[in-house]
Amino acid sequence: MSALEYMTPKVEQYSINEMFLDLTSIDGCEDFEHFGHRLRAHVLARTGLTIGTGIGPTKTLAKSAQWASKEWPQFKGVLALTPGNPKRTEALLMRQPVEEIWGVGRRIGKKLNLFGITNALELARTHPAFIRKNFSVVLERTVRELNGEACIPLEEMPPAKQQIVCSRSFGSRITTKVAMQQALCQYATRAAEKLRGEHQYCRHISVFVRTSPHAVGETFYGNTAGEKLTLPTQDTRDIIGVAMRALDRIWIDGHGYLYLTIRGD
Repeated sequence: MSALEYMTPKVEQYSINEMFLDLTSIDGCEDFEHFGHRLRAHVLARTGLTIGTGIGPTKTLAKSAQWASKEWPQFKGVLALTPGNPKRTEALLMRQPVEEIWGVGRRIGKKLNLFGITNALELARTHPAFIRKNFSVVLERTVRELNGEACIPLEEMPPAKQQIVCSRSFGSRITTKVAMQQALCQYATRAAEKLRGEHQYCRHISVFVRTSPHAVGETFYGNTAGEKLTLPTQDTRDIIGVAMRALDRIWIDGHGYLYLTIRGD
């Protein structure tokens, strides 16, 4: 997240590996796609991770752009949808299956198909009142967002009762279990501090490790393990104990690990 805050101060952590950025400050100052490529290069240099970057006037359109940036190599990981180029937006939405729209999914997608709505452009052109009557106000909001009406604000502070996540990409790869245990201990401690700071408890701890998917001549490995606690806790000792047992189940010698995540919920 800090790698993105360096580029623009208003950032929402949507999930463990997805962020929303407010680009209002660069509007009119820099081409959006040029900024997207700079952002992508900056994150790669800071973390070693290759990201897909979608830019749009609403969260839903930005997610559609991100989907396209990964779907079609010609975009080179960056795609911007802007009000000044409506034909590009229409062309993308016409090619995006309705179930691939952010917040729709397969179940709602199948029901939309019954009404003859099979892609994002068809959904965008459906009257919001029809969607509200036959589906929900949430999907109506999606329709409005597909038409460029921002309905979902940026949440710079995470809402209460979200998962507690601590993650790290290492500057140099970790090759010994002792070194990984030390790193995990630090992040388990930090997770417990977050829980206490937000007056929360967790009942499940999971640990995820992986190697670099881009290392030449090395086999990629990534795995996760978790454990449910008998009672909710925010105690550092409990969280470290569960995290270490999870690491025992997924650690394999002989790899150079680049990434570690601990999550409590």
